[in-house]
Amino acid sequence: MLYIGIDVGGTNLVAGLVNELGHIFNQVTTPVAKDMTAEQFGGELVRMARRLCEVGETDPSKIESVGIGLPGVVDNKAGLFVQNPNMPFRDKNVPLREMFQKEWNIPVYLGNDANCAAVGEYWAGAAKGCDPAVLITLGTGIGGGMIFGGQLFTGFANSGMEIGHMIIQPNGILCGCGSRGCWERYGSATALIQLARQEMEWDRSSEMWVIADGDSFKVSGRTPFQAARLGDPAAKRVLSKYLQGLSVGVINLVNILQPEIICLGGGISNAEDDLLLDPLRELVWQGCFDKNYHTRIEKASLGNNAGIVGAALLGNLV
Repeated sequence: MLYIGIDVGGTNLVAGLVNELGHIFNQVTTPVAKDMTAEQFGGELVRMARRLCEVGETDPSKIESVGIGLPGVVDNKAGLFVQNPNMPFRDKNVPLREMFQKEWNIPVYLGNDANCAAVGEYWAGAAKGCDPAVLITLGTGIGGGMIFGGQLFTGFANSGMEIGHMIIQPNGILCGCGSRGCWERYGSATALIQLARQEMEWDRSSEMWVIADGDSFKVSGRTPFQAARLGDPAAKRVLSKYLQGLSVGVINLVNILQPEIICLGGGISNAEDDLLLDPLRELVWQGCFDKNYHTRIEKASLGNNAGIVGAALLGNLV
């Protein structure tokens, strides 16, 4: 069986032809036009899906379904792209399924991008065979998705697992959502970069300055890990503070959900185990209510392909 998964980002749209095992055979990519309207967006998704069939020399009638992973709130039951913060258009409740099926009458499933990544890891990645399974994406913010009982958990209003906005510090740092103390202000790649810049200002001798070519605006999430590997005390302090913030959210997830596995995705997850996963596991163990807990904390394994695979196979878990 063949499926099409489309991963929607603020910059690019990527579509993949995927089989039931989660293997990607072909991909096509197109940029998101800065002035794209909702109608143009819907039309482009159909064109990409059809072009993917041409590239893969696949008869469109052989495609079981199309899944679309979207950066925002979706309502799969109603087929709506409810709300989005990152696309050129700001229309709410875009009838995306209806728009797609006017051009190609095929089953269409909609999912939040982090949820789709969770489906991908559960179906063909590091969380395969694990239930419940949680995926945490560490990027500009923190996203999350969970598989429970073989089904994607989205909550009664379709916006569950917005784990980046759990409050871990009352009256803490102001978040873009308007609340204070959200986890993503302490555990995201953005938070790590901010911590690194602060520490660099306090310690002008830090190796982080060398790695960033003397420009704090060139600091990335990788910078403190690189400097810590060189033995830089300032970078080690950054990682210690960051891991404390990151661990609080993970501890909460383990205590509340006790998933079989938590997968970490996003660029930060590529750091070496001795600098990220090993100390994180220790902090989580120290903070967990059940010291005999069996939740594994692992790196997500599909990388950027998780969203494509998960979107393609979304219909199997909703």
